[in-house]
Amino acid sequence: MPPPSAAATPDESLAPAIGEDMIGPSLIRQAVHEGDPKVRGVGMDRRLAIDIYYRLMRMTWLRLGGLFVGVFLTFNLVFAGLYKLDPTGLANSGQAADANLFWRDFFFSVHTVATIGYGNTYPVSLWANIVVIAEITLGIVFFALTTGIAFARFSRPTARILFSRRMIVRMVDGVPTLMLRAANQRHNMIYSAEARMSLMVDGEVGGVWMRRFVDLPLTREKSPMFALTWTIMHPIDDNSPLRHWLADPEAPRNDEIIAFLSGVDEISGQTIHGRWAYCAADINWGYRFADIISNAPDGLRTIDYSRFHEVLPG
Repeated sequence: MPPPSAAATPDESLAPAIGEDMIGPSLIRQAVHEGDPKVRGVGMDRRLAIDIYYRLMRMTWLRLGGLFVGVFLTFNLVFAGLYKLDPTGLANSGQAADANLFWRDFFFSVHTVATIGYGNTYPVSLWANIVVIAEITLGIVFFALTTGIAFARFSRPTARILFSRRMIVRMVDGVPTLMLRAANQRHNMIYSAEARMSLMVDGEVGGVWMRRFVDLPLTREKSPMFALTWTIMHPIDDNSPLRHWLADPEAPRNDEIIAFLSGVDEISGQTIHGRWAYCAADINWGYRFADIISNAPDGLRTIDYSRFHEVLPG
């Protein structure tokens, strides 16, 4: 079905609008490829917009480390200021460092929150001891949360599943078949691997044009193990949602194909996922994938990833 024009839209007032299920093609590819679609929420409940834990989990390690350093320094600067409210609240034993009172208080704050306790500076007044109690209590919470976030990020399952940047359509047993290639770059065992492929098309639902997903049946959707490569195939037969492509391969400009692959990693025992998105321009008709698996002279099987995305005529 070709993309609807403004005249074909049942309600012209809905023509410029995008329904809740109608997402632009570039946004879908961005979400699948990068995992971070650029969307601005308007009118959202601020309590939902904060979502601190999710934001911390999405940060890069560099930004998260910078945030930790910034919060740590700010935390100690604030408590240094509280200690300075009582200039005689802290006492020194032995030779005092050559620093003014504020930096003495700052260093004492760092020693306190880190539970180092060198003993060269210690609280003597009631105010200083109260501030020490407050700092230790908040410091324990701060380090517990930081450790929890770091552990959650380290323990999060990840996959190194590589998808070919191109898809091909070629005859298999007399049926034109859509193919893509996937590889497990870790070369470990992924058990109970499952592949899925969906077509995202424009369609009329209840008088409104929306983008919706249509599942594409695969020749083989499951594999007991996935260690090297997997060619995922969808036969374009009379029952295929892509059968209209055969009449004009250049027609489906707005159609997109989303590929998913999941399985259980043998090392972590957790389910891992991989995904990629394709548009009509990514499909080569009448081509084949270049051979990438061979045996080295020492008998070891090799995979040439430099040719992984290469397609050849025929």
